[in-house]
Amino acid sequence: MKPKRTDSTRPKIFQSPAAAAEAASVTAAYALAKSEKLEFIETDDSNFEGVRENNPVQDFSIEINAIREENKVLVSSVAKVKAENSRVREKIDESMVPTSKLSKELHSVQGQLVVERSRCSKLEAQIAELQKRLETSQSIDDEVQQLRRQKSMVDRNMEMAAAQTQGSGGVCRWIARTPNT
Repeated sequence: MKPKRTDSTRPKIFQSPAAAAEAASVTAAYALAKSEKLEFIETDDSNFEGVRENNPVQDFSIEINAIREENKVLVSSVAKVKAENSRVREKIDESMVPTSKLSKELHSVQGQLVVERSRCSKLEAQIAELQKRLETSQSIDDEVQQLRRQKSMVDRNMEMAAAQTQGSGGVCRWIARTPNT
């Protein structure tokens, strides 16, 4: 993992605007409470209005008031952001309810699908077994038909033999040798 890049020019406490404003406010209040004479560095910047030495208390009060106003603005911004976060969190929670219901329903349907797959596998096994039985019964039917044909041929042969025996007069006539008149 890469370490987070930090801004080393500013201490960590001053990295957010609200924290920086609060720290400036505390510093200014501490400076007022101490009531020491502060040394200020002269700058050549034309936009910079330095602290006037003739009335340092008034200059600090202006700065403190400006910082307090900025603090009020930042606090109200933080309150707005918190309110927006709360609304977004509520929307997320509202959207999570149907999502969790759908997730539960999905798990239920997946469970039913597993049961149906198992049932389908059992039915496929039964179908395969029944097909084997059907093939076996078909061969048995063929064998029964063949035996019926053989039986009918034997029955016909017996009937023909019986008819021949009656027509010839039978064994008794042969023994008696009586001619047919």
